[in-house]
Amino acid sequence: MLSPGLLSPPLTGGPRSPSLKSPLSPGFSRMINRARSLTSLGSKRSSRRSEANAILNSVPPELWLKVFMNIPLHLLPAVTLTCRSFHALSQPLLFSTVSTHPPALPSLALRGAQTSKYRKRILERLEFFFSPRICPSVVECAISPLAPEEDGAPTDDLIDTIFASLSRLPNLKVLSCRYVRLTPKRLAVLQNLQLTTISLEMCFGEIADFADAPSVPLQTVTFKYPDAIRRDKVNPCLLFLSPTHLEQLHATTTSILPTLARSQPFRKLQTLDIPIECITSDIFIQALSRCPAVDHLSLHTSGSVPRSLLESLPEGVLPNLTSYRGPHHYAAVFLRNRYAKRVEISVPSRPHRLGASLPAIDRTLLSLSFRLEGVELPASLLTTIHASFPKLKSLTVGEPALSSADINGVLNASPRHVSLEEITIHIQGRDKFNLWIPPDEAAADAISCFKKTLPALLATYPGLRSVRFMHGSEGASVKWRRSSSGLFVQSAA
Repeated sequence: MLSPGLLSPPLTGGPRSPSLKSPLSPGFSRMINRARSLTSLGSKRSSRRSEANAILNSVPPELWLKVFMNIPLHLLPAVTLTCRSFHALSQPLLFSTVSTHPPALPSLALRGAQTSKYRKRILERLEFFFSPRICPSVVECAISPLAPEEDGAPTDDLIDTIFASLSRLPNLKVLSCRYVRLTPKRLAVLQNLQLTTISLEMCFGEIADFADAPSVPLQTVTFKYPDAIRRDKVNPCLLFLSPTHLEQLHATTTSILPTLARSQPFRKLQTLDIPIECITSDIFIQALSRCPAVDHLSLHTSGSVPRSLLESLPEGVLPNLTSYRGPHHYAAVFLRNRYAKRVEISVPSRPHRLGASLPAIDRTLLSLSFRLEGVELPASLLTTIHASFPKLKSLTVGEPALSSADINGVLNASPRHVSLEEITIHIQGRDKFNLWIPPDEAAADAISCFKKTLPALLATYPGLRSVRFMHGSEGASVKWRRSSSGLFVQSAA
């Protein structure tokens, strides 16, 4: 009879080691059993993947292209790495916007061999962008040499080559040019392209070049020129403003006014964005009278606001205007005694001056956006807004940044406004101490502020449907929408 010490231990469910008589440790046994189950499951998953791949392969490429076109550009590189098929389909979409001239290294003057290398890089880019596989995807092209072409010198043959190649981009709709001389040869190319949008910055030509050339049929035009232009420089505004096609005009120069004033009426022009200095011109009203369809006027400024004797628009001028963006000084000039849809005060204002100018705007105003100087939002200003615009649906307070206590204090001291449905407020976070706050923590602070202020928000605005809190200096925000149950649910900002 064998002694108990020589008996083998009872068998367990775990596998035995091939080189040992004793069973493996329980932990190692569990690991092997888990591996076996994963192997079994892996074979099942492999078969499922094969079935899924068969389904994917049966989807027409045209359908995948439609899907990829709706994916944000910054996410497309990940799609190109998914599989070979997706790489071939989605890679060209990465080049919907191209620039013919690569940026040069800062503080590096291009001379001699460096210039040759730079031009070689441009040619390599052109060869790729205009290749048969990529060119159908190009929608927007920028031509921006590092320096303007010199007056009196021969034109850059490389830029001539670029212009001559633009016709090989069948879907090109947007063209941006900077420091490019507009010669008759290049203008002829533009006439034959199916462009909808063009942006010209410091692009000049000779008077004879524009004498008899017909206007290019464009929907959106942007002119970036200074007001101080030498006499031998010709602003080509007239050539690119088609009265029968133009829908949006953005300009940084007052020299646009004579062109508008002399032209036929722009019956499709809806957005007019011009510098505030235009308001002091003697032909300002005459130019506006040529734009009967404009419904949005933007007067941008980078400095002081000029004075003007204009108190209101003459009857019949801008009859469809409903939206204004610019300094508060002239909001009432354009939207007095007419239906007002939206006002955006683009220049930070002093609270008492803004409060004095707002009541002159028509009471039908639906949307108001402004920024204030200082660190407070006075309850008196909010009271004025509530009383002046009973139909207001949307309110945005871009500055100052307010704490939850500030928001509650202002709302508790203001009368109710039953029509407001959307409100946007810049809240004060820990970044006020010049600290960098991780985005997740900043968003958590915004959520905490929302919980503290929601009762006061609903007490003042019982019809509120949407709340958006901006935070930080980078324009991040958190948004909540009211669900059908009446509760506010966080949504994508």
